[in-house]
Amino acid sequence: MLRILFVCLGNICRSPMAQFVFQKMVADRGLSDYFEIDSAATESYNEINHEGIYFGTREILKAKNIPFEEHYSRQIRLKDYEYFDYIIAMDDGNIEDIQSLTGLDTERKIHRLLDFTANPRNIKDPWYTGNFEECYQDVYEGCEAFLNFLKV
Repeated sequence: MLRILFVCLGNICRSPMAQFVFQKMVADRGLSDYFEIDSAATESYNEINHEGIYFGTREILKAKNIPFEEHYSRQIRLKDYEYFDYIIAMDDGNIEDIQSLTGLDTERKIHRLLDFTANPRNIKDPWYTGNFEECYQDVYEGCEAFLNFLKV
């Protein structure tokens, strides 16, 4: 079983979007039994406030027919580095924050989602941009490329 953790700043927009998009892709290929998929934040403020998925993320997931369940923000923990096979960040800042917790990525588990695509880049945070469609397109592209990279 492959354990995948998607990570963004607050775990209410990009990382839960990636979690549920990836879960659907995996399910559509009949591979759900081979994966454990979760998401987390680099910051603790949404966890402290028990924040769920942001409404803009909920709306785009509904519009794209991506099933999702209730998810509450949680901060990444050091034990996550040991447990998960891949820790997939949305941008360079997320990677820096993750590595400030884990130290050097000696097991080469930490990656940026769009680094698996032909056009590596950061995924902009729709909390700030308001552009959930652009975020969804980037997340979808990255998840598809990542799943193909895994060759399962």
